[in-house]
Amino acid sequence: VNEIVGRHLEVEFPTLPEAGTTSTLFAISQSEEDARCHSLGAILYELFSHRSPFPEEEGRGQQQQLRGENQKLGGEEFFFMHDAFPRELEHVRKKSRSQTSSHSPLFDLGLPSSVCLLVRNLLECGDENEHRPEDAYDSLETVSKDLHLLLLDPNRFLFNHEQTTTSETNGGVQLLFRKHQLYGRENEVSLITDAFCRVSAGRSEAFFIGGFSGSGKSRLVNSLTARVDINEGYVITHKFDQISKEMPLTGVISVFNDLCLLIGEKRSRKDLLVLADDLAECFGVDFPLLARLLPNVDLLVLADDLSESFGVDFPLLERLLPNGQAISSHRPSRVDCANESDGQMNLRSIRFVLRRFVKVVSSKSHPVMLFLDDLQWCDNSALALIEGILCDGGGCSHLFFVGSYRSNQVTDDHGIFHLMKSVRSSGVPTTRLNLEGLTPEDLNSMVSDAMGMFPRVCEPFTDIVFQKTKGNPFFVLEFLRSLVDGALLQYSIPSRRWVWDEDLICAMDITGNVLYLLVSKMIGLSENVQLALKTAACFGIKMQESIIQYLSTIPEYSSIQSGMECVIAEGFMVKVGTTEFKFVHDKVREAAYSLIPDSEKNQYHCSLGAKIYSISKGCNVDDIIFSIADQVNHGTAQSPELRLDFAELNEMAGVKAVGCLDCVAAHSYLNNALTFLPSDHWKSHYEQSRRLCFLLAKSAYSCGDVEKAQGILQEILNQAHCLADKLDAYHLVVSILYDRGKLGEAYATAHDVLVQLGEPISRAFS
Repeated sequence: VNEIVGRHLEVEFPTLPEAGTTSTLFAISQSEEDARCHSLGAILYELFSHRSPFPEEEGRGQQQQLRGENQKLGGEEFFFMHDAFPRELEHVRKKSRSQTSSHSPLFDLGLPSSVCLLVRNLLECGDENEHRPEDAYDSLETVSKDLHLLLLDPNRFLFNHEQTTTSETNGGVQLLFRKHQLYGRENEVSLITDAFCRVSAGRSEAFFIGGFSGSGKSRLVNSLTARVDINEGYVITHKFDQISKEMPLTGVISVFNDLCLLIGEKRSRKDLLVLADDLAECFGVDFPLLARLLPNVDLLVLADDLSESFGVDFPLLERLLPNGQAISSHRPSRVDCANESDGQMNLRSIRFVLRRFVKVVSSKSHPVMLFLDDLQWCDNSALALIEGILCDGGGCSHLFFVGSYRSNQVTDDHGIFHLMKSVRSSGVPTTRLNLEGLTPEDLNSMVSDAMGMFPRVCEPFTDIVFQKTKGNPFFVLEFLRSLVDGALLQYSIPSRRWVWDEDLICAMDITGNVLYLLVSKMIGLSENVQLALKTAACFGIKMQESIIQYLSTIPEYSSIQSGMECVIAEGFMVKVGTTEFKFVHDKVREAAYSLIPDSEKNQYHCSLGAKIYSISKGCNVDDIIFSIADQVNHGTAQSPELRLDFAELNEMAGVKAVGCLDCVAAHSYLNNALTFLPSDHWKSHYEQSRRLCFLLAKSAYSCGDVEKAQGILQEILNQAHCLADKLDAYHLVVSILYDRGKLGEAYATAHDVLVQLGEPISRAFS
């Protein structure tokens, strides 16, 4: 590898008097500044070309005048002393004005285009005003900024871009976007960093970030994750989905389950032993509740360590949870964990368990950062869960909650604002931030970096980009890519720089929406690629690979796997791990989804779900059961056979949701299952009706809808054929009455049932 050896060039001009040394105003006229710039250009030209920029007959005398006595020829350092300039050399500048264009261009000598441009613009400072090009420098300060870019980032601003072409770019020069650079967000980065530092110092905080889609909310939060990791903290994230709205509570619970994995990976065995003791002290006999809520908690320590900490075999804990049911005592001191004896955990008890868990695992030395993205798609149950965890009366947690939302897609009555108000009123420091588009100056830095051109040269182009995109970062990226695809912005090999067609770009009508750009690109792709995009968009921001595998067995979708490969190659989606595909941005998914006409969307979903369900019967679809059910629930099945299939599918999803302790999702799926049954389902599908109604009553009660739960239970009691079929319903009726403080009614109901079972007890209640 050839080592790049640099030489130091120093040019000294007369400096301004120091402030306060004289009362006489001292200023440099524009003419004098132009002369300075022109002189520097002449020096640089001679150094790079080894020839004079002036005509031969005048060159020697002028060169001697330009060179100071201190010039060291052939050395590593060149020093030019211009203490007599500019007035004494004004005649030189005047004589050369009309001759700068006759110089042998540095470009022809193979120098980088940025150096050629810099020297040329310096020499152009010698032209008369009426002939002076717009790109000519106006001050040495501007020259200094350009020189610093060449020095600090030579790969981007100094070396020619054709050197960066690869086989992946098909031999073409690509825009060099800085993937991890946040432009114009210095104040916001400082705010969120300071907030996390306060959490590390010993208190919980909440940080809400609003803004339009593509404004950089997630990028801002991601800029903090490295600092959290350095501070030995934990980052857990979840993104809510517009399509999959049935599972918001499960999503929040799952990130705390993931937290168990992070702790197990980052903490030493000694730390885990201490943590096991702390969990044992905090939860005691209620540990099975935590184990049921967060199954990964058993991975924090080894089985032997659990036996030592909890005084029981860990396999015994598994036996304490038959069929996912937790065993717990009902004690007045643990009111929030009541009603667990039948395996039910309502929202209040989930909040209580997670609040205690966060207290134990978070600390000053190991703070927890919880980032929930796209809160506008979140329901009230998930927001209530976050509120319960944050509003910790004990104040012992070290939790940094960050929530982002699209400010243009929420109204004033959205639950997000209730959460902000509630958290703030509970004494939790709360920050609310709104991200706007980039300013023209920050946008110009972004465009300059992407094209590897001096910011001053990019300004006219940036002005057009700003008018079209209003500075929205994601919109800007897609707009620039679309210009490259349309050859309106292209890299000129002869000029060795990016060039653009200003008139055609100004005339573009992009309706102020990034979706227009994305859709325009998508509709130009092949049919199998569009099919893959539409299919993936139906499942939300993420899609399991097994869905593609099932669909590929259907002739209609035989080319979907190759289509997905093209989708990834086009940059619309990425492969996450080994089993999942993910859209690179919400707007990309929205654009793909818009390829399906609005009038056909529901039926498209329903047909897609029905096909997957039909070919996956008899297979283990536990990982995609929610995805399939969400699809069929968009439409309405016409045939009775298909409706029964959809009822069975929703029942399976509801049962799984119960196992995930998501009562809200369970209630939705089970309710859908009942609606798919025929109107005479108690006669035609008795067992399924009894089973569904009981599960629906339990989930409704867990969601806090007591009246609906009691109404469904009464329906079971009215329709059931025998006492044995009513026992589960009676048990839940008694539990509800007991939990609501109606002990007399609870006892009377239990008495009547026991009498029917042949177990007479006293009717008197005390």
